[in-house]
Amino acid sequence: MAICAQSVLAAATLAAQAQRDVELPGGGRKPLTELFVSVADSGERKSSVDRLALAAVHRVEAEWRERAETERAAYANDLAAWKEVREQAKKVHKKDRAAMRAALDATGPEPKAPPHATLLVDNITPEGVERHLAEGRPWCGIFTAEGGVLIGGHAFNDESRMRTGALLNKLWDGETIRRTRALTGTTSLPGRRCSAHVMMQPTVAEKLFGDTMLDGIGTLARTLLVAPESTAGTRQWRDAPAECATVLAEYGRTLDYLLKRPPVTAAGSPDALDPPPMRLTVEARELWIAFHDEAENAIGQDGPWRTIKAFGAKAAEHAGRLAAVLALYADPDAMDVPGDAMAGGIVLARHYAVELLRLQGAAAVSPDLRLAQRLLDWWQARPDPRLHLAAIYQRGLNALGDAGTARRIVGMLEEHGHITRLPEGVEIEGAARREAWTLVP
Repeated sequence: MAICAQSVLAAATLAAQAQRDVELPGGGRKPLTELFVSVADSGERKSSVDRLALAAVHRVEAEWRERAETERAAYANDLAAWKEVREQAKKVHKKDRAAMRAALDATGPEPKAPPHATLLVDNITPEGVERHLAEGRPWCGIFTAEGGVLIGGHAFNDESRMRTGALLNKLWDGETIRRTRALTGTTSLPGRRCSAHVMMQPTVAEKLFGDTMLDGIGTLARTLLVAPESTAGTRQWRDAPAECATVLAEYGRTLDYLLKRPPVTAAGSPDALDPPPMRLTVEARELWIAFHDEAENAIGQDGPWRTIKAFGAKAAEHAGRLAAVLALYADPDAMDVPGDAMAGGIVLARHYAVELLRLQGAAAVSPDLRLAQRLLDWWQARPDPRLHLAAIYQRGLNALGDAGTARRIVGMLEEHGHITRLPEGVEIEGAARREAWTLVP
């Protein structure tokens, strides 16, 4: 359920971020951008869920692609005509500088290429996201069900991950992106929005959330994480209730409307978003202030969120952004955040804090200790409590692929009293074994 909810909320945020900002007490105007991460093993239906949640987005992209060929042809013709008029102006007025300048001014600015049809990007680099936002629509989403490709790719290698983290921070904060390139010089990209939903396996999540650099620059504090327990083995077939189709259709229509409605842009700058801010009702404001103080107390020296202080300091802002997304989804024309939406945003922010605490606790356990637990689980499921070393690394876990690793992990189980060594030469599986152990009853 957490993965389903995360996918739907991320898609709604993607659609809402270009339409509204939110005005929070004391903090001013904030974008609705959020960075979502879902952690689950292979086989947990991450891709299937995300495909359903993003179906409306894919349909809109398909419509944009259908129009793109006509738009590109019109642009090419307009550009050719613009160039020809300028050349004619130069020829006619080649001896009169003032007249030539006036004629060139009259041709107007160079036609702008139509935006590309892609809203979603996956395997990115910081430069790629900046270029996407410069040449496409002024908002996009980094969405992928294969987070290992993203985290293990160019965006998060040793050379790029600080720049990637810094860019995500800027986008979350709603700041202007400034680019300096050797060939194109310095450009400024104000009014851009980019949300993300990255699905990944636990081993990838440990790498991401164990990155002290990303934690230190504040990227992880801007991240909303879910890491639910596996449901494998419990997913018996059942037909979907009839109302599911109705609910999904309404969900798709709402996202379709938000994605297609032209966003408000800055005066004189059609490429820069300037979404009108939603304001909190009296009830919503009171709830938000109470949660702000609750979160502040929780990150104190003895508070329950002291180990996630950076996230806790932004928890109230997360709650306000999420509340605005919920309110806009419920009423795409809304300009106020009501109390029930704020209550929902606060519940979500608390949930994300608990999930982050839980994942941090898991990350504090050494990889060897987790491997030892996996070996013990496998061993205890065998009918024979005795095992020799070769059987452990040849037929046991894939991670125990050599004698040295297997011996080290087995030593941990022996040290903790889960197994005991058998005498050298004991016969197991028809042969005398130098290194063998048995489970302690």
